[in-house]
Amino acid sequence: MIHPALRFSVSSNGDQWYLARGDGPDKTTVVHEANRSSGGTVTSTSIEDFLRINLEAPERQDFVRLVADLLSSALDDRKARKDILLIQLRDATEEDAADALLGAKVHLPLTTPYEALEFFNCMVDVVTGQRAIEVGEDAHRIRPGFGSTHG
Repeated sequence: MIHPALRFSVSSNGDQWYLARGDGPDKTTVVHEANRSSGGTVTSTSIEDFLRINLEAPERQDFVRLVADLLSSALDDRKARKDILLIQLRDATEEDAADALLGAKVHLPLTTPYEALEFFNCMVDVVTGQRAIEVGEDAHRIRPGFGSTHG
């Protein structure tokens, strides 16, 4: 079964190319839909084969541009998430730090790089809400008193 596809190229004669994801991790393909006057035939090609065929074709260049745009967008999103995390850490309160220490395997004063990293990771969990998510998941997964350290 083919899932919705992303059109990345249309030729001057009306041929269209799509990036289509099928069922399974290795099932993403390039789909070519010929124009109606040519019969409208639809063919599917592996990404590897598509990239090997006709290196100068405009549709190949459009595909490479699509991949570059997707990567750029993903990197921009990642940078935005890092910027938000930095703001959250800078806005952290003493209460956030106390909450982080409760879940950390360290105590003040922090004297080793390991302790500092452990505390930092716990702070990230607190300010991003990850700690609350994990505590909630643990409460449903492990019954208190059943081999659990939770009270």
